Amino acid sequence: MNKNGAPDEEQLWFDRHMRSELSRFDQAFEQPELDPMQLEAFVQNHRQEMKRKLWRELAFFWIVAAIVLVVVLGALNRSLALFAALQAAAGLGAIGYIGITLGKKVKRLWKNS
Repeated sequence: MNKNGAPDEEQLWFDRHMRSELSRFDQAFEQPELDPMQLEAFVQNHRQEMKRKLWRELAFFWIVAAIVLVVVLGALNRSLALFAALQAAAGLGAIGYIGITLGKKVKRLWKNS
């Protein structure tokens, strides 16, 4: 609308050419409204599933962390050279993994080269 309150030329063009097509599109793909009780039950089930999944992942993390800690402390107790070699191997492995992951990401971004 312009300053006078009358619709401007672009709005009139839009109404004339697009309004009926958009209305027809909305009617063709209209989604039925969900029952609030069904939606609430769906959300509750999803929350419970996510909670179980997160607890499972946390337990897995703690198990792996305990194993890694036992191995590292065992290597440190057995030999300082073995501990240093284990730390160097872990560092190099992490650097390699990050390099490969970032390399794949760059290839995805630049597909034309």
